[in-house]
Amino acid sequence: MRHRDPELLANIVDYIGKCVLSESYMPTVREVGRVFGISKSTAHNYMSLIESEGLCPKLDKFAKDDVVSASWLDNDIACGAPTYEEQNIREYVQLPTAIFGGGEKYILTASGDSMIDAGIEEGDILIIRKQVWANDGEIVVGLLNGGNTLKTLMHHEDGRPYLHPENSRYDDIEFSEDDVFYIQGVLSHVIKNYMQLGIEVN
Repeated sequence: MRHRDPELLANIVDYIGKCVLSESYMPTVREVGRVFGISKSTAHNYMSLIESEGLCPKLDKFAKDDVVSASWLDNDIACGAPTYEEQNIREYVQLPTAIFGGGEKYILTASGDSMIDAGIEEGDILIIRKQVWANDGEIVVGLLNGGNTLKTLMHHEDGRPYLHPENSRYDDIEFSEDDVFYIQGVLSHVIKNYMQLGIEVN
Protein backbone atom coordinates (compact mmCIF):
# COMPACT_ATOMS: atom_id res chain seq x y z
CA MET A 1 0.00 0.00 0.00
CA ARG A 2 1.31 3.41 -0.90
CA HIS A 3 -0.40 5.15 1.99
CA ARG A 4 -1.47 3.59 5.26
CA ASP A 5 -3.72 5.46 7.66
CA PRO A 6 -2.74 4.07 11.10
CA GLU A 7 -6.02 5.13 12.71
CA LEU A 8 -8.13 3.59 9.96
CA LEU A 9 -6.04 0.43 10.05
CA ALA A 10 -6.52 0.08 13.82
CA ASN A 11 -10.25 0.68 13.51
CA ILE A 12 -10.62 -1.97 10.81
CA VAL A 13 -8.63 -4.45 12.91
CA ASP A 14 -10.91 -3.75 15.88
CA TYR A 15 -14.01 -4.11 13.73
CA ILE A 16 -12.91 -7.41 12.21
CA GLY A 17 -11.93 -8.72 15.64
CA LYS A 18 -15.35 -7.82 17.01
CA CYS A 19 -17.14 -9.55 14.13
CA VAL A 20 -15.07 -12.70 14.50
CA LEU A 21 -15.05 -12.97 18.28
CA SER A 22 -18.51 -11.66 19.11
CA GLU A 23 -20.54 -12.68 16.07
CA SER A 24 -18.41 -15.53 14.64
CA TYR A 25 -18.25 -14.32 11.07
CA MET A 26 -15.78 -12.62 8.77
CA PRO A 27 -16.98 -9.25 7.42
CA THR A 28 -16.89 -8.90 3.65
CA VAL A 29 -14.86 -6.37 1.70
CA ARG A 30 -18.08 -4.56 0.81
CA GLU A 31 -19.18 -4.43 4.43
CA VAL A 32 -15.86 -2.99 5.62
CA GLY A 33 -15.99 -0.43 2.82
CA ARG A 34 -19.53 0.56 3.74
CA VAL A 35 -18.82 0.81 7.48
CA PHE A 36 -15.74 2.98 7.05
CA GLY A 37 -16.80 4.93 3.98
CA ILE A 38 -13.97 3.66 1.76
CA SER A 39 -13.91 1.99 -1.65
CA LYS A 40 -14.03 -1.77 -2.06
CA SER A 41 -10.46 -1.80 -3.38
CA THR A 42 -9.21 0.22 -0.40
CA ALA A 43 -11.05 -2.09 2.00
CA HIS A 44 -9.50 -5.09 0.27
CA ASN A 45 -6.01 -3.58 0.54
CA TYR A 46 -6.41 -3.00 4.28
CA MET A 47 -7.86 -6.47 4.86
CA SER A 48 -5.01 -8.07 2.90
CA LEU A 49 -2.51 -6.05 4.92
CA ILE A 50 -4.12 -7.17 8.18
CA GLU A 51 -3.91 -10.80 7.11
CA SER A 52 -0.37 -10.68 5.68
CA GLU A 53 1.13 -8.87 8.67
CA GLY A 54 -0.76 -10.87 11.29
CA LEU A 55 -2.29 -7.76 12.80
CA CYS A 56 -5.28 -9.71 14.00
CA PRO A 57 -3.89 -13.05 15.27
CA LYS A 58 -7.22 -14.09 16.80
CA LEU A 59 -8.70 -13.80 13.33
CA ASP A 60 -6.06 -16.22 12.03
CA LYS A 61 -7.01 -18.72 14.74
CA PHE A 62 -10.67 -18.40 13.89
CA ALA A 63 -9.98 -19.01 10.22
CA LYS A 64 -7.90 -22.11 10.88
CA ASP A 65 -10.13 -23.84 13.42
CA ASP A 66 -13.43 -24.65 11.72
CA VAL A 67 -13.53 -22.60 8.53
CA VAL A 68 -11.34 -21.62 5.62
CA SER A 69 -11.47 -18.16 4.07
CA ALA A 70 -12.06 -18.09 0.32
CA SER A 71 -11.93 -15.12 -2.04
CA TRP A 72 -15.06 -14.77 -4.18
CA LEU A 73 -13.84 -13.21 -7.42
CA ASP A 74 -15.93 -10.69 -9.31
CA ASN A 75 -15.32 -12.33 -12.68
CA ASP A 76 -17.14 -15.35 -14.05
CA ILE A 77 -15.33 -18.45 -15.29
CA ALA A 78 -16.06 -19.36 -18.88
CA CYS A 79 -17.57 -22.77 -19.47
CA GLY A 80 -17.35 -22.09 -23.18
CA ALA A 81 -14.44 -20.52 -25.04
CA PRO A 82 -11.65 -19.16 -22.78
CA THR A 83 -12.22 -15.54 -21.81
CA TYR A 84 -10.00 -12.97 -20.14
CA GLU A 85 -10.14 -12.79 -16.37
CA GLU A 86 -9.92 -9.86 -13.94
CA GLN A 87 -9.26 -11.30 -10.53
CA ASN A 88 -10.97 -8.66 -8.42
CA ILE A 89 -12.18 -9.87 -5.07
CA ARG A 90 -15.92 -9.48 -4.63
CA GLU A 91 -15.83 -10.51 -0.96
CA TYR A 92 -14.39 -13.05 1.44
CA VAL A 93 -16.48 -16.09 2.33
CA GLN A 94 -15.95 -18.43 5.27
CA LEU A 95 -16.35 -22.07 4.19
CA PRO A 96 -16.77 -24.75 6.88
CA THR A 97 -13.88 -27.21 6.67
CA ALA A 98 -16.19 -30.05 7.67
CA ILE A 99 -17.87 -29.66 4.26
CA PHE A 100 -15.24 -28.14 1.99
CA GLY A 101 -12.01 -29.36 3.59
CA GLY A 102 -8.91 -27.30 4.33
CA GLY A 103 -6.42 -25.63 2.04
CA GLU A 104 -6.53 -22.45 -0.04
CA LYS A 105 -9.64 -21.93 -2.09
CA TYR A 106 -11.34 -19.30 -4.19
CA ILE A 107 -14.83 -18.96 -5.63
CA LEU A 108 -16.02 -18.28 -9.17
CA THR A 109 -19.37 -18.17 -10.95
CA ALA A 110 -19.90 -20.43 -13.96
CA SER A 111 -20.95 -19.04 -17.31
CA GLY A 112 -21.64 -20.83 -20.56
CA ASP A 113 -22.83 -24.38 -21.22
CA SER A 114 -19.77 -26.42 -22.16
CA MET A 115 -19.76 -28.34 -18.83
CA ILE A 116 -23.45 -29.17 -18.52
CA ASP A 117 -22.89 -32.93 -18.81
CA ALA A 118 -20.77 -32.67 -15.67
CA GLY A 119 -23.69 -30.98 -13.91
CA ILE A 120 -22.21 -27.47 -14.14
CA GLU A 121 -24.63 -24.85 -15.41
CA GLU A 122 -24.76 -21.09 -15.93
CA GLY A 123 -24.73 -19.27 -12.59
CA ASP A 124 -23.44 -22.16 -10.50
CA ILE A 125 -21.03 -21.24 -7.72
CA LEU A 126 -17.71 -23.05 -8.10
CA ILE A 127 -15.41 -23.75 -5.16
CA ILE A 128 -11.88 -24.04 -6.54
CA ARG A 129 -8.96 -25.57 -4.67
CA LYS A 130 -5.79 -23.61 -5.41
CA GLN A 131 -3.10 -25.80 -6.96
CA VAL A 132 -0.94 -25.83 -10.08
CA TRP A 133 -1.26 -29.52 -10.94
CA ALA A 134 -4.16 -31.90 -11.56
CA ASN A 135 -4.81 -35.55 -12.29
CA ASP A 136 -6.26 -36.88 -15.51
CA GLY A 137 -10.04 -36.51 -15.48
CA GLU A 138 -10.19 -33.68 -12.94
CA ILE A 139 -12.04 -30.47 -13.76
CA VAL A 140 -9.62 -27.58 -13.70
CA VAL A 141 -9.46 -23.82 -14.00
CA GLY A 142 -6.97 -23.38 -16.80
CA LEU A 143 -5.24 -20.24 -18.00
CA LEU A 144 -4.66 -20.67 -21.73
CA ASN A 145 -2.85 -17.87 -23.54
CA GLY A 146 -4.09 -15.36 -20.98
CA GLY A 147 -7.72 -16.49 -20.96
CA ASN A 148 -9.38 -18.65 -18.32
CA THR A 149 -11.68 -21.58 -18.79
CA LEU A 150 -13.19 -24.47 -16.85
CA LYS A 151 -12.68 -27.85 -18.50
CA THR A 152 -11.81 -31.48 -17.76
CA LEU A 153 -8.06 -32.11 -18.00
CA MET A 154 -7.28 -35.13 -20.16
CA HIS A 155 -4.09 -36.65 -21.59
CA HIS A 156 -3.32 -38.42 -24.84
CA GLU A 157 -1.55 -41.78 -24.75
CA ASP A 158 1.77 -40.00 -25.30
CA GLY A 159 1.15 -37.84 -22.24
CA ARG A 160 0.20 -34.61 -24.05
CA PRO A 161 -2.57 -32.76 -22.16
CA TYR A 162 -5.73 -31.33 -23.64
CA LEU A 163 -8.95 -29.81 -22.31
CA HIS A 164 -12.23 -31.65 -22.72
CA PRO A 165 -15.60 -29.85 -22.58
CA GLU A 166 -18.43 -31.89 -21.04
CA ASN A 167 -20.82 -31.04 -23.87
CA SER A 168 -20.83 -32.85 -27.22
CA ARG A 169 -21.45 -29.56 -29.03
CA TYR A 170 -17.91 -28.42 -28.22
CA ASP A 171 -14.59 -29.73 -29.53
CA ASP A 172 -11.64 -30.65 -27.37
CA ILE A 173 -9.08 -27.89 -26.90
CA GLU A 174 -5.70 -29.08 -28.10
CA PHE A 175 -2.43 -27.30 -27.35
CA SER A 176 0.23 -26.29 -29.85
CA GLU A 177 3.87 -25.62 -29.06
CA ASP A 178 3.14 -21.89 -29.05
CA ASP A 179 0.32 -22.13 -26.50
CA VAL A 180 0.93 -21.14 -22.89
CA PHE A 181 -1.16 -23.15 -20.44
CA TYR A 182 -1.23 -23.12 -16.63
CA ILE A 183 -3.48 -24.85 -14.14
CA GLN A 184 -4.85 -22.35 -11.61
CA GLY A 185 -6.93 -24.72 -9.52
CA VAL A 186 -9.08 -27.84 -9.38
CA LEU A 187 -12.84 -27.86 -8.94
CA SER A 188 -13.75 -28.91 -5.42
CA HIS A 189 -17.51 -28.29 -5.10
CA VAL A 190 -20.41 -26.94 -7.15
CA ILE A 191 -23.06 -24.89 -5.32
CA LYS A 192 -26.45 -24.76 -6.99
CA ASN A 193 -28.01 -22.28 -4.57
CA TYR A 194 -26.38 -19.20 -3.02
CA MET A 195 -28.23 -19.83 0.22
CA GLN A 196 -26.53 -23.17 0.67
CA LEU A 197 -23.47 -21.17 1.66
CA GLY A 198 -25.44 -18.91 3.99
CA ILE A 199 -24.32 -15.91 1.92
CA GLU A 200 -26.35 -12.75 1.89
CA VAL A 201 -26.31 -11.46 -1.67
CA ASN A 202 -26.78 -7.70 -1.82
